[in-house]
Amino acid sequence: MVFELILNRCPMSQSRLSFVIFVLRQTALNGVLALGLTLSGSLAVMAGGDIQAGLEASKTCAACHGADGNSGVPMFPSIAGQGAGYIAEQLHAFRDGNRVNVLMSPQAKALTDTQITDLAAYFAAQKRVVKTASTDDSIPGAHLWKFGGHANTIAACAACHGAQGQGNQPAGFPALRGLTSQYVLESLMAYRNNERKTEHADIMVSIASKLSDDDMHDLAKHVATFP
Repeated sequence: MVFELILNRCPMSQSRLSFVIFVLRQTALNGVLALGLTLSGSLAVMAGGDIQAGLEASKTCAACHGADGNSGVPMFPSIAGQGAGYIAEQLHAFRDGNRVNVLMSPQAKALTDTQITDLAAYFAAQKRVVKTASTDDSIPGAHLWKFGGHANTIAACAACHGAQGQGNQPAGFPALRGLTSQYVLESLMAYRNNERKTEHADIMVSIASKLSDDDMHDLAKHVATFP
């Protein structure tokens, strides 16, 4: 493609080049989606799920993630308003063993494909509520988020997850606002340890492998400040 030919002549690492090409492809894809689809906040139509059926199936999820997907427990993520496609992908990963968690794996193994689609539609339709944004920000974390780092070998997190962690649902990048620093830190470490093998995990595995422990702590602190 034209932008690949241009970028191949730019002085940047191969990993950085590959990632930039990926983001540009996703941007182009978003433009096509915008022309052909009317996107709702829930993406329930795209997911093809039944929100009411998802509500019924969500009863067992409430103890950890909250009845409407807004968790009140730091170790469990809020999933309200998350992209339906991303939720479904994670549930499939838990069910199929590509992502392992002592609590989620057994729950997901009992789900049918239809139930996964319905649950994804239900939680995507809920409004995410940031109950208490942290005021303990990290300047290095904010810089990594906005601009990337390590001599341009780490892409800016905002490029995919948005300036305020709102995510990019059409491209499949999850929202991170409303997540606790504890959960974000654990997630980054899991990616660095290659413990998540979901369909698009390779992007985060590559990025996390370049982050130091301090980088991860700084990013986690910054994400927790998003309103």
